[in-house]
Amino acid sequence: MINSFKKQLLTQLGIALGAVTLMIFAAQFIAGDLGAHARKILNQKSELAFRTQATGQLATLKADSDKAQPLFTALNGALPLKDDLINFGQSLILVAKNEKIDLGFNFGGETAPKGDIPGFIRFSITGSGSYENFQKFLKDLEKSRYFVKLNSIDLTRQPGNTAYSILADGQVFYQ
Repeated sequence: MINSFKKQLLTQLGIALGAVTLMIFAAQFIAGDLGAHARKILNQKSELAFRTQATGQLATLKADSDKAQPLFTALNGALPLKDDLINFGQSLILVAKNEKIDLGFNFGGETAPKGDIPGFIRFSITGSGSYENFQKFLKDLEKSRYFVKLNSIDLTRQPGNTAYSILADGQVFYQ
């Protein structure tokens, strides 16, 4: 009877211990699965916040674009016609001559306008003169009626004197 009681006690303790072990493993599995779901929810929440912010910025940009549309028309109207650029080279040479710069000018390739983007014609200039005169020439170029973008300027002092030589290329825009 003691043997039977011992056997029954050990069996019940074994079953209870097995059940407790099984419950511990189940609780850890569920807790781990909940942690993974929580991380996934946090990631989705931060991505949603980012997308909401991006959507708001996109709406603001669209509104600003709509406000700027009339300005594009006005700016394009301020650009000279392509045919008016025939005098651009002579205008540069005249400005350079007023600043005592010996200037050479060449037109390059052309890119036609596309939609709201204006067209442009590439050009290059070469010349020689004093540094101060080149500064005045560039300021006069900024004030001219032409919309000009200089892509590169190479200003080199000529050996043995105070004169400089210039080699530059740029673009002049038209409508």
